[in-house]
Amino acid sequence: MRSNPAAAIGLTLTLALAACGEAPPPTDEAGSSVRDSAGIQVVENAAAVWNEGSGWHLGEVPLLDIGRLDGPDETQFFQVSSGARLSDGSFVLGSFGSHDLRRFTADGEHLWTVGREGEGPGEFAGLTQLVAGPGDTLLTYDFRQRRFSRFAPDGTFIDSHPLAGPSESGFGFVETLMADGSAVFTWREFDRDSGPPSEGEISRDTINIHLVDSAQEGSADLGTFPGTETVVLQSGETEGGFTIAIGPTPFARSTQVAGGTSGVWLGDTDRFEIRRYDIHGGLEAIIRRSWTPVVVDDALIQRAIDEELEDADDDDQRRFVRRRWESTPTPETLPAFEAIRIDRGGNAWVQQFQIPGVPERTWSVFDADGRWLGDVVFPDRFSPLEIGDDYVLGRFGDELDVEHIQIWELVKPTG
Repeated sequence: MRSNPAAAIGLTLTLALAACGEAPPPTDEAGSSVRDSAGIQVVENAAAVWNEGSGWHLGEVPLLDIGRLDGPDETQFFQVSSGARLSDGSFVLGSFGSHDLRRFTADGEHLWTVGREGEGPGEFAGLTQLVAGPGDTLLTYDFRQRRFSRFAPDGTFIDSHPLAGPSESGFGFVETLMADGSAVFTWREFDRDSGPPSEGEISRDTINIHLVDSAQEGSADLGTFPGTETVVLQSGETEGGFTIAIGPTPFARSTQVAGGTSGVWLGDTDRFEIRRYDIHGGLEAIIRRSWTPVVVDDALIQRAIDEELEDADDDDQRRFVRRRWESTPTPETLPAFEAIRIDRGGNAWVQQFQIPGVPERTWSVFDADGRWLGDVVFPDRFSPLEIGDDYVLGRFGDELDVEHIQIWELVKPTG
């Protein structure tokens, strides 16, 4: 059964990027080739680097599992959106649902909780990003308040500053907050004079992607890209404006974006192609991976509907699920992938689009140069919050939809 914690945040703003249509060059014995195109590296991956027995994989069971339905308050989790491990092995979790930060020892003992819902210093209204910076300083971003904040390792609030977007009227969403304080964010402008769109309207608006440095003094514009395929679910006028409820279409195409020590990686989910930019916004590489599109047929659609109905909380949600599928056309094939994450070593992890009815979640791993190393399988309902050199910290939802936080060993065979 699939789980989509990001849906709880409300309006999901992801993007799409046009891909090149050049024919792939011949590959070498390792399954990949590299060529230069006007100063941009083009990496074609026909096969993975890892051989049988040399691929990375998770341990057999989690090293740590906390979170119980009837446990203490500090281990009852609600929409954990982010997490970061500190230098002593302890870790901090950021919760979109409970509007707080919680620190635990490496063994899972609760140390402290800070934050609450609100707009004051150290308070949150839409916490989506958390990362550990130099000296274990905690950096956060609240998308509803468009605000970055810093906390000391003991949870003490230090300071905050707003996201400096290109205008005052748009909607900004930080996709990735990096350890040095720089951030990749998307920006969308709404035309308030045109009135609300019609219910059932399907569109793919454009979104701008920007990179801003840690001091908020310099920024780079990565470009304007097609946004997520969306459908208007509800629409209505209010005094001085209008309200809309927008959701992704079934099997929606989008652009996923993530940043880390190896740069900013952008990918169009319509095909397996990722673009890597440097910290100044310059395009450095185009990385492609061979893949076979999955055909969308009636049986696959029914499995997807059944999974969404099973995940629905009440009759209203189930009615919404049926209406969305009945009123929205489906594409001929599934997207190539659905998420990108950059681990602490600069490797890019690209989650292949999860096929309805297939429980495992498969992530293709690329090194900083764009070589496809191989695939790592994660358990169903497990979503990584942070990937380190030898661990994966993530969120897991059990059969009762109880949130757990788990740490898994990331095994990297030698030789």
